[in-house]
Amino acid sequence: MKLRMFVLFLIFALLAGSFGACGGGERDPYVSTPLLLNDVVATYTFGIAFHRGNALLRDQVWAALQVLSADGTVERIARFWFGYDPTNIPPDPYATRALDEARERVLIVGFDPSSAPMSFFNQAGELVGFDIDLAQAVADYYGWTVEFLPIHWAEREFELTSGNIDSLWGGVTLTETLQARLYYTLPYMENRQVFVTMSDSGVRNLRRLRGGHVALLTGSAAEVALAENADLRNRFGTVESQDLLFSALIALEQGQVDAVLMDEVAAFYYIHTGDTAAFGGRSAWIDSR
Repeated sequence: MKLRMFVLFLIFALLAGSFGACGGGERDPYVSTPLLLNDVVATYTFGIAFHRGNALLRDQVWAALQVLSADGTVERIARFWFGYDPTNIPPDPYATRALDEARERVLIVGFDPSSAPMSFFNQAGELVGFDIDLAQAVADYYGWTVEFLPIHWAEREFELTSGNIDSLWGGVTLTETLQARLYYTLPYMENRQVFVTMSDSGVRNLRRLRGGHVALLTGSAAEVALAENADLRNRFGTVESQDLLFSALIALEQGQVDAVLMDEVAAFYYIHTGDTAAFGGRSAWIDSR
């Protein structure tokens, strides 16, 4: 685990300059900075969700991803965003042959616009992210038109079951609850839940968080992880749920909470870019509605 942490820290440090265009920048060495604790609270997986009854679309998307894994497209996208390829999509150049020919269509993808680095708006107002690029690659493979629709993440199941969107794609954690209600692809990437704290807090491990104040995103995998681990939850004085991860991170930087529980990929992006605004993209969309 420590070796994995070291490798990821090194990769993101090397990539920090390229991510700076997303709104980050060099940090003042005399200012408190965010730190990642080594403790992993839980491990889930990322997947792509579809409405039950839409098995054909699910199978088409997954088959295309296998082809794109075989030809190196998935690895290229992953290396751009992460510096290495953490995906586990089995490569198969012939995966789509078993399916009927895909008809021309518009694929409407619902996503969380504050899920950096999976799906978010950069400070130039551009929609970017690993999952955005991956969805576009699948659409390009079939010759489909893709439309990306930012949604309220708490309403993601309604958006899908009502037919407003065709799929949920963008940092979607495969929880048991959602798997029971929706169709999912197989997992394509691990999603670890980790704590981020500040360098001047004195917190370097979970033991020092006992009785502390923790923040997390409402409806997130972090919330599920604590719900499934009552012993860990009971260590903390308070657990504060926020509608935006942006709000939780601001509370952390201002010393209002001691730590934030969040996705590992998001934690690395935040720590090495300082791009707090990337986790608040949803608010700009809500304000414009």
